[in-house]
Amino acid sequence: MFLFVFFHIKRRRGLAKRREEKESLGWNMEMRSEDQDNSDTGDWLELLFSLDSNNVGMELEFENISLRKPKTRDFILSGVTGKAHSKSLTGIMGQSGSGKTTLTNILVGKVRADSGSLMLNKVPRDLAKGYHFPALIGFVPQDDIVHPHLTVFENILHSARIRLGGKLNDQAIQERVNLVIDGLGLTKVKSSVVGSPQKPIISGGERKRVSIGLELVAAPQVLILDEPTSGLDAQAALSIMALLKRFSREGLTVICVVHQPRVEIFEALDSLLVLEQGQCIYSGKAMDAKQYFEDQGFRFNPTLNPADLIIDIASGKFEAGRSKLEEWKHPGSPNETMAPSSSGESDREYTDLSFRNIEADYNKRQLAVFVVEITGAALTGTLIGLVAHEFHGQVFQGIYLSPFSTLSSAVNYGTVTEIGVLTCLAISFSAAYPSVATFAEEELVFKRESHSGHSESAYFIGKAISVLPRLFLAALHFTTVYLVLATPFASFNMLLTLNFLYFYCIYGLGSVAIAISNRANSPLVCLLMAIVIAVLGGSQPRLATVKTWHLEWLWDMSPGLWFTEAVVNEHVKRLEYLYDMKVAGFQTGYTFGRTGFDSG
Repeated sequence: MFLFVFFHIKRRRGLAKRREEKESLGWNMEMRSEDQDNSDTGDWLELLFSLDSNNVGMELEFENISLRKPKTRDFILSGVTGKAHSKSLTGIMGQSGSGKTTLTNILVGKVRADSGSLMLNKVPRDLAKGYHFPALIGFVPQDDIVHPHLTVFENILHSARIRLGGKLNDQAIQERVNLVIDGLGLTKVKSSVVGSPQKPIISGGERKRVSIGLELVAAPQVLILDEPTSGLDAQAALSIMALLKRFSREGLTVICVVHQPRVEIFEALDSLLVLEQGQCIYSGKAMDAKQYFEDQGFRFNPTLNPADLIIDIASGKFEAGRSKLEEWKHPGSPNETMAPSSSGESDREYTDLSFRNIEADYNKRQLAVFVVEITGAALTGTLIGLVAHEFHGQVFQGIYLSPFSTLSSAVNYGTVTEIGVLTCLAISFSAAYPSVATFAEEELVFKRESHSGHSESAYFIGKAISVLPRLFLAALHFTTVYLVLATPFASFNMLLTLNFLYFYCIYGLGSVAIAISNRANSPLVCLLMAIVIAVLGGSQPRLATVKTWHLEWLWDMSPGLWFTEAVVNEHVKRLEYLYDMKVAGFQTGYTFGRTGFDSG
């Protein structure tokens, strides 16, 4: 409940701040009515934005952006300046490690610069103070971060409902989604599950179009893409760039990082920004870049791709003209980014790939994961049941109540507490990895959606609720097998409730583990945390002994202690008429008769 309230307040404050910032820019974000939409017979992209055509796109100018590494204080970016007009396609080029991705992260507000300013339609923003405009600036990361188990339509519909739910009704949103899908050439794979990068279902080019559609459906004014052609073949890369060029002609401001583009892609760029070791060595029209570097003393082979030679220059492979490049100054430069050029446009159309309907196979794989999870719970329940099978339910023996205390035989307080601890360990081994996978598999999706303005609290609550049926089924299998084999004097309903709550506890540990460690180590971290919690269950060392050490406060912080005490309570509750439970409580350190308190 505390986490829900915290995320809710955080989001409300963030929305209020973003609303004020958008009002300061003078943007009218109200949508057209349905009648206006139906009367507009223009291009699909103009229909999509549902704004006055003069307001589509914005001028984006940045000056003297600098960023240092926190520890070494080395420059990642140093004094980078550039400009992108509306109706332009701007490319950012440079060798690996030159700061291209960092620059895009700063422009979209994901990273805060040490210094520098950004002007959106002549309205200045201090980048050192940070800013975030998810409604105005869309960002498409290099990795295609989409929901792998949803279809193409469902992915884009989810993004539209989250970001446009307060502005459009559901019918209008679905019409907008269909418009985006048709415009992106995804109609044939509309009902196809996207799949994961390891086991893709649609092609890489189609995944990239889906990733673009997630942002485009919200009608941003600026679209920034980090290496949109990465990992694609030449034809797919060309079709993506032709699509972006089409967006820019319709008025959208497009900025993209391009790495070694082919000739047709390079000629499609209106403006170009070249980075070398975090510094800008060229900012201007793409068509003028070759002439500029030739004026600096570099020679271009007419048979080679000029973009490749520019990358070689930025990587320092050519020394000719190097001293002149070192004197590059951004303010007042004659090569400052100009209005978009009209030459070299690439209008090559892409070819839709055939629809591959293998959703059933993907669902079978998901079912297999679920079966393995349930089987793990049943197997661990079987092992604990076999451990207690020989006792036939007689896992506790104490001192008889007066006046029969003198007839008591040897007491046995340890077996039932050991069963409680073993149950903790068994559930931990069964639930540790699935609990981590619940959040780890969608970590990148969560970060992208959070940056786009999706509710963090809604995501957290939704994931927490969605695992409840799985947890119940796992606890049901575990409890059933255990009771059949161990035949304890305990209520099935109460043991099922306790086991279900502890499964949920381990899932909570999984979310903590993924938050404090990386994805590779989080299953091990979760399992180690669960083992420590189980050891602090009060069996060995006995809780009574721990109290003599004055360390009971440490054991009290362990969920394993409260679970073990509740399990012990349920196993001995029906024996209270026979044994002296006060003596048993003194010997073990547990407090009997408070299962409800332990569960809460």
